[in-house]
Amino acid sequence: MLTVWSKRTRDKDYVRRVLISRRRRKDADASPSLTWLESVRAKKELETNEQDQIHFKDEFKTLFNTYSPKWTEDASFNRVHWLNRVIDAAWPNIDTGVSKTVKESVEPILRDMLPESVTWIGFEKFTLGPRAPTLCGIRSHSSHMENSILDIELTWASSCEIIVTLYAFGIRFPVSLRQLQLKCLVQVTFDPLVDIIPCLGAIEACLMGMPEILDFGLFLPGGIDLMALPFMHGFVKRTVKSSIEKMLLYPYKLHIPIMEASGIEESSTGMMRIRFLKGNAFYKRRNYSRLSRKKGKASSLMRNMLKSDNYFIKYWTREQRQLSTPPRLGDAPSWDGVEDSFVLCDRETPLTFRLLKQGAERISNYGEASITCGEIADRGPGPIVLELPFIDPTYYKKECPLEYFAAADGYTHEQIMTRSNEITEWHKKSEEEADEARMKYFYRCIEEQNKTKTPGGKKFMHPTMTVELEYIDTGAPDEFDEDYEQGLLTVELLEGRNLLRVKDLPPNPMAHVSCAKQTYTSARKLKTSQPKFNERFVFYNVIPDVDPLRIEIRGFEVSLGFVEIDVSLVRQNVIMKDVFKLQGVAKGEIELLLQYAPMSTKNAVHRIPVL
Repeated sequence: MLTVWSKRTRDKDYVRRVLISRRRRKDADASPSLTWLESVRAKKELETNEQDQIHFKDEFKTLFNTYSPKWTEDASFNRVHWLNRVIDAAWPNIDTGVSKTVKESVEPILRDMLPESVTWIGFEKFTLGPRAPTLCGIRSHSSHMENSILDIELTWASSCEIIVTLYAFGIRFPVSLRQLQLKCLVQVTFDPLVDIIPCLGAIEACLMGMPEILDFGLFLPGGIDLMALPFMHGFVKRTVKSSIEKMLLYPYKLHIPIMEASGIEESSTGMMRIRFLKGNAFYKRRNYSRLSRKKGKASSLMRNMLKSDNYFIKYWTREQRQLSTPPRLGDAPSWDGVEDSFVLCDRETPLTFRLLKQGAERISNYGEASITCGEIADRGPGPIVLELPFIDPTYYKKECPLEYFAAADGYTHEQIMTRSNEITEWHKKSEEEADEARMKYFYRCIEEQNKTKTPGGKKFMHPTMTVELEYIDTGAPDEFDEDYEQGLLTVELLEGRNLLRVKDLPPNPMAHVSCAKQTYTSARKLKTSQPKFNERFVFYNVIPDVDPLRIEIRGFEVSLGFVEIDVSLVRQNVIMKDVFKLQGVAKGEIELLLQYAPMSTKNAVHRIPVL
């Protein structure tokens, strides 16, 4: 009707004004208008709420960035809620056991340190309280040795109560510690891992940094809080730091034996690096199937699939510490891309390899190869490549001509036992002779293998394995100051970026990588400012606190920059992948992947820090 009327009047502005007024009336009925004073108060209240919200956000960000758990910023740390539940359930028993152990171990040390004026000192009360510590995250280290290493982030808001009492001149002086709150990163090493129950020789623990003591209370009789006194808080912290710095702060470790002699065998003076390359002529093995390749003809893919012979190699320097390679298929398998392995050894220790078939490990000993580590060391220094034949373990074995006596045949007990001992001695002597004969045959096969050749290549008499070996001496000088930990530093040189041009031409970069008196050189990349190196170097006997990593990029006649990296940072982070800016030049970067693994050596190396 309104529209009809507007058409009659031809006044569209009037219609628009009427619609706007109706809309305003509806809004006024829905929300009544505020007075001027009410609107000012509402505006101030809104601004105050916004400021409080912003202040809360900033404060929360600051607190979270300061005390956030490791797993929120480091993907290598894992959350362990289930383990916290186990600790909570077992905490009353842990409290009792730890309290008893600390009293028995610490009280004698305190009494030995007493002056003559103090007659007695000890724990009057020691309880950790009902609250268990919280494990915020755990990170496991990849170690090449016979151990397992864990980094544990621990926070503890305890309600502990520890009262230390001393008597001097007949007067009792109690000092109590309460409400301790701390945060720390603890490294626990299970070393060594053994094959006898409980499968753990000892535990080593240390702090990777000074613990953050967030709060604590130290009280004298009468409820006097020492922390309320000026400068006392800093004094106590300095005292705690000086006390634990040479006991628990890395590289010093607390050693807790589990087994007799901590499960440690005789210390090794060296280590062998093993890199498996390929196998050859596995069809020469004993009991080869009919589906295998025929003599003089290449093995087809179908035959390999039908016979499904997956081979792997076991190797060891000690019988109870056996390692194995990943399984591979075919007569000439390749282990290209498999990471290097490391085994502890001495120069007199034999390194043994055994060829086995997957799925039939107990009955498929298809040959063994054994060589002494001293022979590898004498051929060094540096890596050497050998082709070792697998000799059938039944070679040169003889049948015993003696027979056992039986009581049914009228023999006495003494005669039966005498014959049994004779047979045992005969087998022992025969086995020694067979081992010696196989060893001579093993070296003779190596010589003939290197001499005898055919137009198609070498003539294999046995299955062979091509392996790269390097003997690493981990011994230390006689004089050293501290028992530093040594480790393996793996450096992967990935690529260079924006390297300095020489005479307006792309450079020809080559990298010199050095650490712990060891130096490697990469391949030279011609005429490029963006080289792709993709090379891997391993450094041994590296002391993180002493040995820096230095990488220098060089052209033909000019230096393109260098970078020095603190290995202790790599040791703390385990794995680092980052881009480092080259020093000494205007521009240039290199991308590196660094990894550190402890060698668990008990010896120390004394070096002068590089300035």
